[in-house]
Amino acid sequence: MSIHRLVAILTLLALLAGCGGILSEVPKRQIYRTNPSFAFAAALPHVAAQLVVAVPTAPAGLDTDRIALSRAAVSLDYFADAQWTDRVPFLVQTALVEGFEKSAAIPAVGPESLGVRADFVLDVAIGDFAAIYDSPEGPPRIVVKLNAKLIRIPERRIAGQMSVSREAKAAANGLPEIVRAFDSALGGAAQEIVTWTVSTPALSERRRSVISRTRFVHG
Repeated sequence: MSIHRLVAILTLLALLAGCGGILSEVPKRQIYRTNPSFAFAAALPHVAAQLVVAVPTAPAGLDTDRIALSRAAVSLDYFADAQWTDRVPFLVQTALVEGFEKSAAIPAVGPESLGVRADFVLDVAIGDFAAIYDSPEGPPRIVVKLNAKLIRIPERRIAGQMSVSREAKAAANGLPEIVRAFDSALGGAAQEIVTWTVSTPALSERRRSVISRTRFVHG
């Protein structure tokens, strides 16, 4: 290698280091976790069926651990210095399982990863999970849209389906307040899906079937 080429390479490396190039540290992102709350107004019907919550599907832009935001109807971006503890589909799945557990309506419920035998599978598609800015300076509103299908096993027959959209306005344009608004919208959407699921006639039919078989055996 010639002395001129060596000098050129060393000069380039010095410039990159000085302007935050390849030699600089990768910026660290603040990690945020979701903590949705649930407040069921009345006791829900108890269901004897076993339920599995599948990992939700999501568009590529939302299937990430980045915290999404939108400043226009056709754009999607992310907060630069923040991320979720996990990918959004797993955050939604965890919230749904927690919601079912808090409802105390289904004694046997869990995520798909447990591999438990189930009478029904809850399939969810994420339509939106982002902070929407309606003005440049004001705080965003959080939008969570979920589409749910209750599938009977082993026939893989759809026993019911519904869509839910929840919004929550952030108290300020700061990430802690924005994350709390995500908690509110996610908790509301998950609670609505839980209430709908346990009230679906197919689960009630399953419950009556189990009770009838139990009575027959004891008789």
